[in-house]
Amino acid sequence: MHEQHPHGGGWLRDVVFGLNDGLVTTLVFILAVSSVMHPQLVVIAFGEMFAGGISMALGAFLSARTEQAVLSQRIATEGVEIAQEPDEERAELRQIYYEKGFRGNLLDALIRYLTADRARWLNAMVRDELGVVTTGLERPPWLQGLLVGGSFMTGAFVPIVPFLTAVPLPQLWAYALTVLTALLLGVLKARFTQQGPLHSGLEFLGITTAGAIAGVTIGALLRTIARPR
Repeated sequence: MHEQHPHGGGWLRDVVFGLNDGLVTTLVFILAVSSVMHPQLVVIAFGEMFAGGISMALGAFLSARTEQAVLSQRIATEGVEIAQEPDEERAELRQIYYEKGFRGNLLDALIRYLTADRARWLNAMVRDELGVVTTGLERPPWLQGLLVGGSFMTGAFVPIVPFLTAVPLPQLWAYALTVLTALLLGVLKARFTQQGPLHSGLEFLGITTAGAIAGVTIGALLRTIARPR
């Protein structure tokens, strides 16, 4: 029987976030400035790609470090409360499982089992009171930063590709490649979210198209501002 809740998608959020941001941000940038700065566009676009990737990587790293620090502090606080206020913590755990439907001897036996071992007790409080399924991040912060930053630069490179070639209307090709990549990204996302590839693909298509329209609009405004008077 096919499993309906596939695992291994914990990394997908960072990849989708980085790739989609890189795709759309760079597409908007290219469409906005290509008509007024075409000779220097590739150099500037690469600068935007690297600057954005580094910024995203550092932001993801700091976010993961903060999340890790907050989680560690909350877990440590639970450990202190168990050691110093065992009766109150035991009552809290009992109330939690009472609200889950446990009653009578079954509830008493469950609480005795969970509180018989300090590590087991702490894990139960972290899971059931704090709502934390795992007591740590799936990846170290530095790896999460690299994943987001690398995904951003990978996505950002896609709309730059046509400007490295001699194809006519590179802006149109940049949009087409971005759409294709976004659709593939939507299919990948659907593998883990069970939304369906069509739904996810159309969602990414809508975001990419909205970005393209914004880029063209900004480009028109820039041309008006840069026009000699």
